[in-house]
Amino acid sequence: MERRRQVAQALLRVVESEGLEAASIPRIARELGATTGLVQTYFRTKDELLVFAAQYVGEAMNARVAALLEECDPHAVKQRLLVSLGVLTGADEGTGTEARIWLAFLARAAWHPALREVHSAGAREIRDRCAKALADAQRLGQLPLDLDPRAEAFALIAFADGLTVQRAVEPELLPPDRVRRLLSRYLDRLTDSRGQRGESL
Repeated sequence: MERRRQVAQALLRVVESEGLEAASIPRIARELGATTGLVQTYFRTKDELLVFAAQYVGEAMNARVAALLEECDPHAVKQRLLVSLGVLTGADEGTGTEARIWLAFLARAAWHPALREVHSAGAREIRDRCAKALADAQRLGQLPLDLDPRAEAFALIAFADGLTVQRAVEPELLPPDRVRRLLSRYLDRLTDSRGQRGESL
């Protein structure tokens, strides 16, 4: 498994520097300092490698989110959402590369069923987590009780995805601190002082 991860990491380095189309098996082998035959020992085709690498990126981002959430107050729902979405959008320090690579895989997933399933599974997990966080905020009196957590989670992730795309193509307009401010303002709009019983989200 470790060798497969090393091959995936080589692919990701190529994608980061040259784009997904450049990531052929021979190019990945050169990046790894190995032969094409060795790479194909672990992945018979580029498609197999792409699916594994997409899963690897998702796991890396999930691990980053989990580590950051350990440092958050479990009742500070807005902070927890901002931390999670900061990783998703690449606004968190150390995750910009993963977010750009995620976008490269996402574009290919539109025509690649296996990659699309990897993306869809990850997207469902993210939406479920956000919906749970918003439901928790309702129970804590931080959000109106008539808010639909699942619908709002879907809209929130769509907004974050849009920021991720714009940040990838116009990074000078969306530095990390501005992305965090925009996410914070979006979350603030979900609150309604008439429905709150406690601390504002």
